[in-house]
Amino acid sequence: MPLNWTQLPPTVLAQLGEELATTALALSKESALSADGRQRVASLESLGLELQALVHSLAGARLASSEAVPLLEAARAARRQWLADLARRNLKLVVVGEAVDVEADPGHVQHAIDLLVGHALASGMDVALSVERDGSGVPVLAVEGQGEGPDPAEVHGQLLQWLSRSVGWQLERASRLPAGKWGLRLVLTAPSGGDVSVTGLAKYHWRAEERVLVMDADAGTRALAARLLREAGLVADCVSSLEQAQAALADGLPDAVVCGLPMDDSRGQAFAARLRLDRPQLRWIELVDAPFVFAAGSTDGAVPARISRSDLPHTLLASLAD
Repeated sequence: MPLNWTQLPPTVLAQLGEELATTALALSKESALSADGRQRVASLESLGLELQALVHSLAGARLASSEAVPLLEAARAARRQWLADLARRNLKLVVVGEAVDVEADPGHVQHAIDLLVGHALASGMDVALSVERDGSGVPVLAVEGQGEGPDPAEVHGQLLQWLSRSVGWQLERASRLPAGKWGLRLVLTAPSGGDVSVTGLAKYHWRAEERVLVMDADAGTRALAARLLREAGLVADCVSSLEQAQAALADGLPDAVVCGLPMDDSRGQAFAARLRLDRPQLRWIELVDAPFVFAAGSTDGAVPARISRSDLPHTLLASLAD
């Protein structure tokens, strides 16, 4: 029976957004900034405000706030908001598709489109945004472009992943595209009453008795991680060195690794390579000292998650979400 746990609390992103916007505003008053520097600072301030607006939207959401949102109209409106940025970057955004309505919170839809477009444009190439239905008639927002596409760890993509988890939508890479093209699809499935909490945040699942290997030199970090994981029904192997980690493998291979040890030498790299060979879908979560870090990574383990060592109660379990 899967266990349900509340998704990442919004305070982490809200505090980050406030700090980002405040710092950017202060920097914008510096007289030594170049025109390009001022544009970059303005982008950071905008991102900080977007973070706060996104968190506010999720924290205040209820299923009752859903209404029929015309997706094509919303996509065209979003494009108009991006026109100045498109001109500055000499990029094109084309909106195509059919008139499709989705039952959803309008604020969630607006944030999803903006984040989808922002992530797509990070590829540095022209982008097509389409509104369609999948084979089951479910509304879909899709973007595609030339080249390899944006970095999966790009900030708009991370926020889109967070938002899609929070409201029960499915974010997936498009398949069956011609060579030299990439695509991303956001399937706007209608959430059931059990998928959304009263605070508008998603719930996520794992199997009881999944094994998590925690590697960190700090005893306090290990103790806290062990308590959080075991209270969630997971098996926690907590070690302080690579030698102890290798010995722990005798008790079974982990389903996820939470790592605060340096792994850039040959021994660390060999250990990680061995685990990934035995567990191709291994989740890898890196512990960092910087505050308010939560990068979800990818569910297939290809992109490691990154979380703050100082904020484990808010980020550890969320980083293990499917």
